[in-house]
Order: sequence, then C-alpha cells, then structure tokens
Amino acid sequence: MKNINNINFDKYKHMSFKLEKIEDTKFDNNHPNGYNPGFKINEAVVNLDASNQYCALFVHHGPDRWFHTSEVRKQEECEGYDLLHTLNSIYKVTPNFVAIPGVQEKYAVTVQDVINDINDGKEIV
Repeated sequence: MKNINNINFDKYKHMSFKLEKIEDTKFDNNHPNGYNPGFKINEAVVNLDASNQYCALFVHHGPDRWFHTSEVRKQEECEGYDLLHTLNSIYKVTPNFVAIPGVQEKYAVTVQDVINDINDGKEIV
C-alpha cells in the first residue's frame, strides 16, 4: 500500500525496533502529551495498515498499548537506523536485531501473531 509521502513503512513489518524521539521541531520540548526528546519505546512493532493509511508511524508496544507519530514527511536511511522527520519531531528507528536475508521474513513475528498470542493467554516478553 502506498501513502501520500511515499514513506516505506513496509521495511519495518518483519521486526521489532526501538523508537526514540530525538528532536522536537514544534513544541519547544514541551509536548502537550509529554512526548519530549528522549521519549523511547524499546519493543515497537509497526501497524502497517494504519501507518500507510495516515502516513504516520503507528506502533504497538504491549497488549493494549499503541503510539503514533504525526505525519511522516521524510524518511532518512542511515547506517543501522532510520530517521523519520514528522510534522512535529524527528524520530530514530533502530532495529532490535540485525537480520540475515531470508531468515528475518521466515521467523518474524507480526502484530497479528502477538494479538493471537495475547488472545490465547500467552505471556508476552
């Protein structure tokens, strides 16, 4: 699925990653919801459909926990991480592991897998 700014959210679909706000470009480091530089989610999993629909990074990070950025305007690929430039901030996206091509896709956990495990009463670590 494409989105209005041609951001490649697809690249995050087979991994968990750390999401960290590294710069506030709108609220002078006083975000109304407390999401100031240094805000981190250590085990984020992308919600690909919502991310593409709204062109914002939507992530799950617990059974009933989710977060989303403002509209992503630019995706900057760096060595070992990406920078997402949004309307209000800059976020760093760092994979929680380095994948071997082919293995990542074969053994990756999707958001639906996690939801199914939760519904089955499995403990999520």
